[in-house]
Amino acid sequence: MRQQNEPVPYESFCAEEAIAKSGLTFWQHYLPCKWHIAPSVYVAKEEGIILGLISVSSISKARACWRIDHLVVQPQHRGRGIAQELLRYVFALFGSQGVSHFVAEVSSANAAALNLLGTCGFRRSSRLTYFQVPSDKKLSLEKVDLASFRLAIPSDRLSLYQLQQDALPPDLRLIYDFQADDFAVPELPVESSDRLFRRLLRNKIWYWVCPDNERKVLCAAIKVTAHREGDYHLEFAVHPGWAHLASDAVAFALNMVTKIGMKGIVITKAYDYQPAVADALKDAGMEGAGEFALMAREHWLRAKKPRALKLERAVDFPSIAKPVINLPRVFDPGSSSPN
Repeated sequence: MRQQNEPVPYESFCAEEAIAKSGLTFWQHYLPCKWHIAPSVYVAKEEGIILGLISVSSISKARACWRIDHLVVQPQHRGRGIAQELLRYVFALFGSQGVSHFVAEVSSANAAALNLLGTCGFRRSSRLTYFQVPSDKKLSLEKVDLASFRLAIPSDRLSLYQLQQDALPPDLRLIYDFQADDFAVPELPVESSDRLFRRLLRNKIWYWVCPDNERKVLCAAIKVTAHREGDYHLEFAVHPGWAHLASDAVAFALNMVTKIGMKGIVITKAYDYQPAVADALKDAGMEGAGEFALMAREHWLRAKKPRALKLERAVDFPSIAKPVINLPRVFDPGSSSPN
């Protein structure tokens, strides 16, 4: 995997630790893909030497969309079609089990990877930009009412799901196929801030939300993923009707990073359908860490050959009468009656 000489998406970088432990979950390959609990890794080998590797992981609990985390080929063996064969193998294996979509994030500067995925049926669905900043760097943040945001609670599950659906474009909504269970929030006991933060780190994922109590909806949400201590990822979801809250959400999240002592690197990304979030991240002073293209591929199973219609019982049709030809009646002016 260290043979990659191009920028790697943040999710792929964080998947390295899970892939390193994939040997402990080799048994999952004997089960349907919907039961896989870790990234599924497949390799191309020749005479005992690993030539290439592909790693895929599911995006939602519906297991209908899988993300290609890594696709790497040894430099001295490139040009032999190994990457295409690895992709075809994954498409055939997972597509036969009902997977409908595959996605991948590719650096805009990696023309070879973009061409490869394009020839394998992928299309560009969106563009995204990564931003990063050390947590101890002082940023030019706007003053925001911290009381307008709070930690998500279990009852916010459906509201988080609805907010995510409203924030996504229709095509990505269909591709990801999120479910309400994808936004389940565990119950958190009332504790001191230090103990609560340690508990959040153990959970690895938590949300900060901005509710509208009158309408009983969530206007914005910030998903925090702690892959490891000192390595944090922020994802922003802002309802289109409350786009003006993007700057408040960014300011709140970065203020909380400092307030609760999240030391390390903070990374986030903004899609091209989130211009307000991208502008807020730039205004806050976060540095761009690369532009990527979100590639998506639709995989549909070929329909079975239709069978001939078979009637359960015989059907008697009434006999058809003899056909009759009606000729037009011609009227002779010299005759008193028509012929």
